[in-house]
Formats: sequence, C-alpha cells, structure tokens
Amino acid sequence: MSKKQNIQPTDLSAEALAKLDKTELVWPGKRREVERVELPFQTIETINLPRGKKQEDIFNVPIKQGKLIRDKIEQRTLGGQDLTWKNRLIWGDNLLIMGSLVKEYAGKINLIYIDPPFATGDDFSFTVNIGDQAEITKEPSALEVKAYRDTWGKGMQSYLQMMYDRLVLMKELLADDGSIYVHLDWHVGHYVKAIMDEIFGRENLVREIIWDRKNPSGGKAAAQNWIHVHDNILFYAKSSSKFLFNKQYEPYTEEYIKERFVHQDEKGKYRLQGNDNRRQYLSESKGKALTSVWSMADINVMALERTLYQTQKPSALLERIITASSNEGDIVADFFCGSGTTGVAAEKLNRRWIMSDLGRFAIHTARKRLLDAKAKPFIVQNLGKYERHRWVQLNGRYKNYLKFILELYHAESIEGFTNLHGKKDKAFVRIGAVDAPVTLSEIREALSECKENKIKSLAVLGWEWEMGLHDLVKEEAERYGVKLSTFQIPREVMELNVSDPKVKEDIHFYELAYLEVEPKTEGKCITITLKDFIIPNPELLPEEVKDKVKNWSDFIDYWSVDWMFNQHDEETEEDDTFHNMNQRYRTRKEPKLELSMDYTYPKAGKYNILVKVIDIFGNDTTKLIEIKA
Repeated sequence: MSKKQNIQPTDLSAEALAKLDKTELVWPGKRREVERVELPFQTIETINLPRGKKQEDIFNVPIKQGKLIRDKIEQRTLGGQDLTWKNRLIWGDNLLIMGSLVKEYAGKINLIYIDPPFATGDDFSFTVNIGDQAEITKEPSALEVKAYRDTWGKGMQSYLQMMYDRLVLMKELLADDGSIYVHLDWHVGHYVKAIMDEIFGRENLVREIIWDRKNPSGGKAAAQNWIHVHDNILFYAKSSSKFLFNKQYEPYTEEYIKERFVHQDEKGKYRLQGNDNRRQYLSESKGKALTSVWSMADINVMALERTLYQTQKPSALLERIITASSNEGDIVADFFCGSGTTGVAAEKLNRRWIMSDLGRFAIHTARKRLLDAKAKPFIVQNLGKYERHRWVQLNGRYKNYLKFILELYHAESIEGFTNLHGKKDKAFVRIGAVDAPVTLSEIREALSECKENKIKSLAVLGWEWEMGLHDLVKEEAERYGVKLSTFQIPREVMELNVSDPKVKEDIHFYELAYLEVEPKTEGKCITITLKDFIIPNPELLPEEVKDKVKNWSDFIDYWSVDWMFNQHDEETEEDDTFHNMNQRYRTRKEPKLELSMDYTYPKAGKYNILVKVIDIFGNDTTKLIEIKA
C-alpha cells in the first residue's frame, strides 16, 4: 500500500491534504482494512417439501435439484454440474457471513441486491397476526433498541463504516461480469454513492435508478411539502467493460402505437426508421426500452404478496433487476434480505440464491414466503456456536463471559460449586457453554449438585438446547426434588457493548415455551396433533398481544415436522439438523392454522419425530417423541 493510501482520514493538515491523490468520503475513525473472519456454517434446518405437496422421497431431492440446472449454465457459474446445490437462508451478522462465504464463492456470485437500513433507527418494528384476527405492530424491545444504539452509537460514521466493510466483501464475492444494486433513499444515498465510487470505481457506476413508487397515501400524501415518492437504486458493475446485461422492454401503449406506427401493409403496422426509411413492424418490435426511471407501484395494504414486514419491496421490482442482470442458473445474493423478496423472485426466474439477515423474524418471514412460492429445496443456516465462540474471545474470554451473562440475568456470581455459576433470589444458576447446546447429562450433573447441597431451585440459561430436552429435564428435576426453569439467552446480547455499565437494564431472559402434542398411529400412518402451547412469563408480553389472544393456538404462526429425526440417509454437517418434511402456517390468504399433520412411513419400524413450533415473534420450540409404526 502506498504512503498516500496510508494517510489517516482524520489528519486534515495542509501537508496531508496535499498528498491525497483522489477524492473520497472520510469520517472520524475510518478504517480501510476490513476484518475477514472465516467461520463454519451450521445447517439447522433443511426444507425439501413446499406447502401443498404430498410426502415424497426426500432422499432423491439433490438429484431432482440438479435436473433443474442446465449443464451449460452450471459450467458458467461453478465450472461443472453440482447435483447437491441447495439455496441458502442464513441467520446472523452479514459481515461474518460474507467473510465465511469468500473462500467458496469469491468471484462466483453473479448478482447482488441489497436493501440496507437507511440509518433511521426504526428497523426493529414488525407487524404480526394474532391467530386469524387483526394485525398488531410489535415495537422494538429494550434489548433490540440497546443493541441498535451500541451498533450505531456514533451516528452516521458508524453507519458508513458498516456499509464500507460490507461493500468491500461484496465486491470480492461478485463474478467478473457481475453487478450489484444498492437500494437507498434520501437519508444516505449520497454518502453511500461516494463509498461505492471508492470501492468499485466511479467508472463502474452503470446507472442511478429512480424508483417512482406512485400513488402515496395516508400520512405521506398529507405532508405540507413536495410529496416524497421515490427511492434511489445504485447500479454498479464489477467491471463496466464486461458486465452481463439483458436489455429490458415494456409494451408500447395504445397511444404510442397510434402516434408512431402510422403505416400498414399486408405484414401489419409499421413505422419508418433511420435515413433509409427502413420499415420497423410492430409485430417485430420488442417494445419501448426501459429507462433508469421506473414507475412501479409499491405494495398496497390489500396486495396478496404483502407480508406485514415493514421494508418489504414488490416482487416485480426484484424480478426486473434479476432478469436484467443475471441468467437462468446464476447465483443471486441478498445480505439484507428482510422478508425474502429476492429469493422469491429468484425462484420464479430459475436462479439460485443466497440470502441472509440479522433478524430472527426476517428469517421466519422469508422461510414462509419461500414455502408458499413452492421453492426448490433450501437450507437454513447460522454461524451459531462459532460466532459465539468468537464473541467471547473478543470480549474478555470465558470467565468474563460467565460474569457478563450473570449480570444480564441480574444474578450474582458464586464460588465453591462445580456445576453452578450464580444465584438469583433463591434460585441457583447454571450457564450453558457458549459453543455447545445444553445437554441432559450436564443438567443432571447440576441437579445432582443441587440435591447434595439441599438446593431446591435451579435456573439453566442456554444458547442452544439438545433436541427434545425440555420435557426430559422437567421429569428429571422432579426425581431430584428440584424446581427447574430453563431460559433462552437472547442472541442480541452479542451486539451489546460489554463495557457499558447500563447494558443489563431492561433485558429479559424468556423461559422456554411448553409444547404438548398427541401422536396417533394406525399401521404405518402417524398423525400428530398440537394440543397445547404455553408461553411462560405472560406478564412480559406486550399488552396489545395479551388483549388479542383468545386461544393457545393464537400464539403459533408456523409448525413443521421431521418425521425421521436423526434417521435420514442424507448427510449434513450437524447431527441434529432438522429436516423440514411437512409444515403448516398462517398467511394473509389462509390465516387459519391446521393443528394436525399425518405421514405414512415406507416401512414399519421405530422412528423419532421432532415437532418444531414457531411463535408469532419468530421464536422456536421443539418437541421430540418416539413412535413405533
């Protein structure tokens, strides 16, 4: 790196300025070196059967998927046919996700579209349906607000550094003929353009697209000002000399045809073009070439595709971008995927896709939309234990990790015990490992120590849990004479500033929900029916939710079943991967939730069934049962 490039952006002396050789955007503390962390992905769910399909042989899915991709297209993107490809929906920090994708996908992603937050601070609210009743908007929790403030605590400079780091990695991931579309508004569009000029090069700005959302309503139309109806989309190529682009056209209007195609012969209407007056026939015309101003209605409140996700964009917008800047079989990525519109559009247009988002509710919304769109097989992943392991290393290692979690839980540290770490009121506390799920054996050890010391109450805090653990540990605790409670450590605590003395205020650890199911067997056919679902700590639920809930099933938005948990022939990286074989869920079109599902096994035998329920806030609860068919 040259001396000129090593100048610190905060050094604005006349001598320093004289050495600058290019115009760029600077801010206090600007970093040009981007952290690249490569972590393994955890596959937490495979989804093979879209809504409405009958049970199929899921073991043949990789072959079916391969047939959908033409050999010549596959050679263009990955250098050979890949029968095992599955689209990927990834939950977590996109900086770590992209850093972990670079090794495998550097120079292989054909198109990236992102719709990042606009630095307005209101990106945590989401709207949900309570059962089949009216919609309510969930406001951000104190924890989400706290995480947001810690991330964006320095205002615009924090936002710009966030975007800078991620755009650098996106450029590395793009194919040589690839393109990126960055969707922005007036808050940050001008800043981000300057950053993209620096990273991609001014010469690689292909177009600035104006999306005219048309027909504003409500409060937007009432503004005492020019009514704001557009967003900006920056379209850059990795190289403006060889980017892929399929020119797009729209049909001529009747008025245009009447004005321009004024001649007619036996071949039909035509117009005269060029100096030689050559005939251009209407029947041979592609239409009017699209310009960089797109007049396209935003999603209205009655639209069937509306998901209640605040930042959802219309599918038509993404279909236009994907059609223009990729071919069938190409890889399309969206690292701020929100409600999953990019993946839905990519599915429709036979592209492969990778999507990620930090929000639990975003991942849940995207999964439902993809299922409703009858998506080809895809997997849900995160960085899970690897991301947490890195987090504790960066923030004081393991002894400080325990102290930090205890403080968040408002518990005090204790000494002299092997399996117990703290105490809150009369209950002793055990904290699960940062890089492994809480298991039955470790809870037994903690219960045994409680019994030896005549401790009557134990709270176990964990990031992940051994599948089917909940019911087993409740029964186990009764045998030890100990009252046991299990609490989820919120993932959002990793976004918090551990040095902030106020960090533990207003943070709640929610007790794991209780799920009751009823299995019925008739020959090789098994029927699973949901019988009860209890969310503990109802006093912590928002008032607007409590007022709407009429029945226990109103808390459930989605449920799915793995009929052969840990008994699949298909290999996955993790032993406890959930294979989503059937599912039922609510949509705006079908708000009523079916509470029973059935499956017929190919042969008699003993099977493990794992039922997963996702509540209206995006949290999941599992139940493991064993049956004989």
